[in-house]
Amino acid sequence: MISEELKAYFERSEVCKILESDHQYIVYYSNTEQEMLEKFFIGEHTLMFILKGNKGVVTPNHYYQIEEGEAIFIKKGSILINEKLIQGNQNSGIFIFLKEAFIVEFVDKYKHMLHSTDALDIKTWGAYQYQMDSWMQVYISSLISYFQVLPPPAPELLSNKLNELLLVLIQGQERSYFISFLREILMVRKSAIDTVLQSNIYRNLNVDHLAFLSNKSLSQFKREFKKKYNDTPANWIRIKRLEYSSHLLISTDKPVNDICWESGFSNVSHFCQLFQKHYGTSPLKHRNVIRD
Repeated sequence: MISEELKAYFERSEVCKILESDHQYIVYYSNTEQEMLEKFFIGEHTLMFILKGNKGVVTPNHYYQIEEGEAIFIKKGSILINEKLIQGNQNSGIFIFLKEAFIVEFVDKYKHMLHSTDALDIKTWGAYQYQMDSWMQVYISSLISYFQVLPPPAPELLSNKLNELLLVLIQGQERSYFISFLREILMVRKSAIDTVLQSNIYRNLNVDHLAFLSNKSLSQFKREFKKKYNDTPANWIRIKRLEYSSHLLISTDKPVNDICWESGFSNVSHFCQLFQKHYGTSPLKHRNVIRD
């Protein structure tokens, strides 16, 4: 569901139209005045299409600048929208916020179309930027017409339109990337391990503690974890904690010490060493580079 903070941001636009279907949102916005730099956390899988102007997206691992005629698929999680300053031109676009349950249902229904010999390993990607092809341009044009009719289209019609969007994506020129994203999303369905990780990943607990909380032996926990995430628990958890610390550095003014504890690390010096190794820079330099 779109956050109230993000919804309020869109509603400040000169033109803002929002369509909803079962807590999934399609937002059209347009501005001509220069805007302040603002950042927002995105809690749902999101597609963003830039019709005029540009915007930026910051993930824990990368910065993306999206220009007119481009789009980006953003996985839910520690994602920030970074509003780019308009240089005297119109800034408009469409955001589509998709529930994970909707995507899972789509995958189950159309799994016969998701076979791809060139699927990619995208588990560390937070987003994927691409140029809108002719099929996507046709789809966006048809979607814009939904904002121009009264009364608004029925939720069932919007749901069909969102299904159409995913079908266009898995058959378009970037199909390998989107099929890979859909497969990865499908792999993270809830289990005892997922539940424990969700509740404890940013607490200062080691793998032994997490195995105990999952009611599994250490060897069983590691085996099931490797099968599900294709990584060791220690490495996967370390990366997630570093990504969360990056999110806190970018989106808050908290001191490094506080961010260290809040991200699940117990030693500031060791945290800074791990951060330097992962991002190639110190926590404070990382914050300054992104903000500048």
